[in-house]
Amino acid sequence: MIPDRNIKITLTDISGFRKEFTNLRSLYDFAQKERDLWKAQSETVKAKHKINDTTVNSFTYFNILTTRIEGWLDQLEQWDDNTLQQQLNTLQQQIFTPLKQHWLWSGHASVQPFVQCFLEYNPNVAKAFLDLVIRNKVTMSQNNIDAFNGALLGYEFLNQASDITRRRNGEKVSLGHLRNAFADSKSELFTEVSELKNSFQEWEADTKDASTKMNRVNKKLNARTIRQQNKLFKSELETWRNEVSDLEKTYEEKLRLKKPAEYWKSAAERYKNQGVLAAMLLAIVCVVALVIGIDFFQGWLSAQELKLQLNTLQGAILFGSIAAIFTFIVKVLAKVTFSSFHLMRDAEEREQLTYLYLSLTHDSEIDKESRNIVLQALFSRSETGLLNQEQGPKMPMAEMVGMVTKGNKNG
Repeated sequence: MIPDRNIKITLTDISGFRKEFTNLRSLYDFAQKERDLWKAQSETVKAKHKINDTTVNSFTYFNILTTRIEGWLDQLEQWDDNTLQQQLNTLQQQIFTPLKQHWLWSGHASVQPFVQCFLEYNPNVAKAFLDLVIRNKVTMSQNNIDAFNGALLGYEFLNQASDITRRRNGEKVSLGHLRNAFADSKSELFTEVSELKNSFQEWEADTKDASTKMNRVNKKLNARTIRQQNKLFKSELETWRNEVSDLEKTYEEKLRLKKPAEYWKSAAERYKNQGVLAAMLLAIVCVVALVIGIDFFQGWLSAQELKLQLNTLQGAILFGSIAAIFTFIVKVLAKVTFSSFHLMRDAEEREQLTYLYLSLTHDSEIDKESRNIVLQALFSRSETGLLNQEQGPKMPMAEMVGMVTKGNKNG
């Protein structure tokens, strides 16, 4: 496709018609149309007469012009407007001057009558017609009927005075003006299109440049955002892994200690029931002993005759035995009562210690030494409280909390 380049060229035909061109594309399109039209007319005339008329064959100059312009396509981008104008000026003697001497514009009203002279008569008639109509001269020789016919046809073309002829000539003039106006409008349209195309190309270049810069900036920002998100995700993933690991450890510890905690809870309830029952029996024994003792003491004070005589050896021994038995029963029931409540408290402490250990393992990490202390306390021997010199288990809550706090500070 021929680009729109600024030029300044004027073509003139033998009738005086002038056509100015301001861009290369309009010149190329005009040359193509003139070449094609006159080439078709030349083929028509040659089919009738074996001659080479310079006016009919003027398409050869336009053929040379279009070929030259097409040959410049690879170099047009490197040429500026002055260089292009110089290249066109070099064609002055080879193309533009011959066109001024032989070429007849295809839009001229005499083109079709001129070609018709070839088809209906002969080249001599056509030459005489063109000399009269275009060059305004008569070339007649004696006994040359062809020159006379050509001049007559030219005269009729120019000077017929009938109403039909005047109307036809007027229409031809009007059409000629319209063709000229159309040609000028076409040239202006090419100029406007060229300017619009240049503006669009500049806008497209600026837009592409801005889009490219924006794309680069977006790529850098996206890459930075992706790196930050990856870094943040890796950090969060590590935190999640640690939390999941801690939860798994806590859950494992909970599964290990769930059954012991349930056992200690049920044992505390069982020991509570045993203590309450033993306390009730102790109370009943004490009440019975107290009632019997008060009754016996009142009888003794009132000097009544008792079944059990204390002034005899047998009575004293029997009374002492009964008192010892009551005393032993009360002591045993008391120990059973206190031992049950003691074991109940011990089971409750172990249950609470288990939950404390689970909460500490969830909130912080417990080292192996602290864990051994807690497990030893959880699963140590439970003292009944029925034996002398027996001490209750010492729950290491304070030591365990201190170790955990120390471990957290070191971490």
